[in-house]
Amino acid sequence: MDQNHWIQKSSVQEFGIDKSVQQQQLQGQPPASLIRRVSKRNIGIRPTQESGVAQIFETFHPEQKTQSLDDIKFIIKCFQSHFVFSSMTDTQLTQLAHSMFYCKLQVGESIIKQGDGASSFFILEKGKINVLVDNVPRKELTSGFGFGELALLYNAPRSATCMAVEECFLWGIDRHTFRKSVETIMRSEQEKNRKYLESVKFFNQLTREQKDAVAGVLISQKFNQGEVIVNEGDQASSFYIIVEGQCGVFNKDGQQIAVLNPSDSFGESALKHENQVRMMTIKAVQKDTKVLALGKDMIQQILGDQVQSIIYKNICKWALNSSKLFSKTQSTYQDKLLEGVQIKKFAANSKVITKGDKVGQLVILLDVDAVDENKAKALKGSILVEDTLQDKLQCTSHVKTYTVEVEGHVAIIDYESFRNAQGSVEKIQQGKAQQSEKANAFEEQIKSQPFKNLIYLNKLGSGQFGSVYLCKFKDLETLFALKYVTRAHVQQFGIQKHIQQEKAVLELMDHPFILKFYRSYKDNENIYFLTEYIPGMELFDAIRVIGLLSKYDAQFYAAQMLLQMEYLHTQHSIVYRDIKPENIMVDDKGFLKLIDMGTAKSFKNQQSTKTFTIIGTPHYMAPEVISGKGYGYFADLWSVGVCLYEFICGGLPFGEEAEDPFEIYKEIIKKPISYPHFMSDKSAKTFIEQLMNKIPEVRLGGSYNTLKSHAWFKDFDWEKLLVKQLKAPLLPGKDKIMTPAQIQSVLQRGISVHDQIQKDTQGQKKVLASAKDAEWDSAF
Repeated sequence: MDQNHWIQKSSVQEFGIDKSVQQQQLQGQPPASLIRRVSKRNIGIRPTQESGVAQIFETFHPEQKTQSLDDIKFIIKCFQSHFVFSSMTDTQLTQLAHSMFYCKLQVGESIIKQGDGASSFFILEKGKINVLVDNVPRKELTSGFGFGELALLYNAPRSATCMAVEECFLWGIDRHTFRKSVETIMRSEQEKNRKYLESVKFFNQLTREQKDAVAGVLISQKFNQGEVIVNEGDQASSFYIIVEGQCGVFNKDGQQIAVLNPSDSFGESALKHENQVRMMTIKAVQKDTKVLALGKDMIQQILGDQVQSIIYKNICKWALNSSKLFSKTQSTYQDKLLEGVQIKKFAANSKVITKGDKVGQLVILLDVDAVDENKAKALKGSILVEDTLQDKLQCTSHVKTYTVEVEGHVAIIDYESFRNAQGSVEKIQQGKAQQSEKANAFEEQIKSQPFKNLIYLNKLGSGQFGSVYLCKFKDLETLFALKYVTRAHVQQFGIQKHIQQEKAVLELMDHPFILKFYRSYKDNENIYFLTEYIPGMELFDAIRVIGLLSKYDAQFYAAQMLLQMEYLHTQHSIVYRDIKPENIMVDDKGFLKLIDMGTAKSFKNQQSTKTFTIIGTPHYMAPEVISGKGYGYFADLWSVGVCLYEFICGGLPFGEEAEDPFEIYKEIIKKPISYPHFMSDKSAKTFIEQLMNKIPEVRLGGSYNTLKSHAWFKDFDWEKLLVKQLKAPLLPGKDKIMTPAQIQSVLQRGISVHDQIQKDTQGQKKVLASAKDAEWDSAF
């Protein structure tokens, strides 16, 4: 099955024709007779360079018509019956309706023809249309029917013909306009919500990603003049930001004592504390007062139960990152350090550090400044007397007293105990530096090797754009994998930026569970990526050898996938976008390696952590990717959830037997998760349902530490996993790995990789480098 398989499929369901799909019911099978699918789920859509010009494949006569209010209502009603639009609000649908064009069909004309490309979705306002498959009438469409919505997701050959049986008038929108309109609508809303969040002091100490997550779940509400928003004495469960209009604050006697204007907020205590009640009544005092509401339960699902604790940990993290001693330590070291943090409240004029006290505590000022005996000030958000913690100074006691002049909170960590157990920052950094020096020397040796020195050993696989070869340099023992992409395919599919981005991402990777990249090469015909060789098998094949995974097996693989995502998301601001077992290797020791960075996208130095490109493999796509409303890191967590379901249940949660993207997408957006009868692990279910929550911002639960602390991982040893001391569920068979004797035998032939590629591609159409290639291939 080639990588374009999904693009070549289309659905008759988008024309309102039912398609019966028989599905094997796993619920009726005991685990012992589990049969997994054998066909691989290949990528549905790869990124291409947009020309910015919409190509229209359908035939119609444009008409001029000014939209009335009734037209908008008619269009919205039709939108609401199609899954592509199901997650959009009425306001968003109204804006989208304004982007539609009006057109006419004469009797006998076909607006859509079977086998043609697809670019537009239509709503029939007047008239009748016949839907024909292979020239056989299958259905009649009348006023109010919408058809062709799959075209809004990507270009796929039409599976039916739509012919007018009487004069017809329709509303339409093409894919390019739809994508741009939705992106404009969603970006505008996100930016406005972020702007309002920035104006609220309570959210100042959240990270950029946390602010984006909160902005994504704010709910817009409208109130009429005199309508009560909150009542005095009610349980406080929501926080509000005023967007338009005015609110009045009223005391228990009904007297208005204050006015709240746009950007003002109220209800902050509901987010901070348990069992709070409203102290005042707040009403809208202007017509159509608009507010953004944030429920306490929602912010707890996004950030964790203790919101204030999250804010304090953020401050601690920023303090560590800006310090001389801790700024170069890895995020995992900092997280471990912060596991032992204690938050202490100090009264005004209290001593935080007393002269003569034993040195060894890491003290971070959270929301208060401190002064020493000479009134020298240490600012909030900083580490107090950090120098005393350095190994070289060997301080034993403090030489100054530090006091807080006002009431505030301070974070305290027993660094001495931590240093004894984990090692000091300096020793860890020294060890890392030595490892890095050794690795850098090896990498420099590889970078100095010319392409002609690569000797062919074996062909590892083929894809749509090229192949992968096992190879080695003449004078090095290490084995490598060489992947190449032909310039012909780069030109044909317009993937210049795509392969530039793939190389840029690969160069950043330095993680035990992610493929190691060494360098690139280029010649007149191809672009080459030299990476580590991973002897083993795809995770796709491994779980078929194992069968139904035990809890430990599923934990072992899912935990590594989470560590891969944590590294990409938190260390490099990268979203992967195509997590599935086919993109993960199981090495010769049984541990995972994430491969193929071709779909990855970096948010580094970008204002938004959302992208709108529909990309990935349909069965593993998150709902927000399909809907086009924009998505970010949380889409990867959905895909991890799909994989975990597959490990434990044997099949996929949505569209297991479906190959038609329309059917798969519809199930993902509309169907709840269900389980086979033998799936009885309740904690696994709650974990899967968190990862696959339809609200993206809920999936993380606050942080990766929170995910890793989930009840399902209660008996799992993350520390041993990181140092690869856990027993792997499966070791790939030796038949998957070349023996030294086999390697030596092939080496004696002395065939270069270049010559082997020429032999393998003999007769294929080739495109040579041109002057304009310098605009994109200078990176290789």
